[in-house]
Amino acid sequence: MHRLACVCVALAACSSGKGTGEATLMGPTLTTKSATATSFDGADGAGTMVRGWRIDFLVAGPGTDCTDNSVKVAATVGIFTSQPSDKKMVATLPAPADIPIVMTSPPNVSGQAAANMGAEGVGNIVGTFHIDTFHLNAQSKPDEIDGTITAGGTDGTGNAVNITGTWKAPVCD
Repeated sequence: MHRLACVCVALAACSSGKGTGEATLMGPTLTTKSATATSFDGADGAGTMVRGWRIDFLVAGPGTDCTDNSVKVAATVGIFTSQPSDKKMVATLPAPADIPIVMTSPPNVSGQAAANMGAEGVGNIVGTFHIDTFHLNAQSKPDEIDGTITAGGTDGTGNAVNITGTWKAPVCD
């Protein structure tokens, strides 16, 4: 029993303490079970440095350490906002809101935000990334982004692939 307790303590020491949230995503060739959100600063399609969010859909189940780089990513959505880059701040997202998913990578931002998406086994993805909730914690910091996705693309042989799903993505910053 003492050995088991030591193993649990050792494993806990290797975890960030931040877990992934529940997600389903139909369409990519890999089964999606969880999601996580990470903020970024980067250039949009016009070369303007902006703030944004990356939502990763993972094959590991909810509660997986969001900093574990060995977890396979089934799909990723990059949300680029019109907010200027500021390394001290993260982007805020309107909620509820529909953000267009476009094929251009990185996207040109027209309005508040635009997104692009990559998914295992699917290309040419376009559609809508709907933000239900952009949740702030007691310190007014983003701690979870929730929503749905409806998009479509093509597989390696040109056949149409529908992508639909829901997610609760805790912030992993």
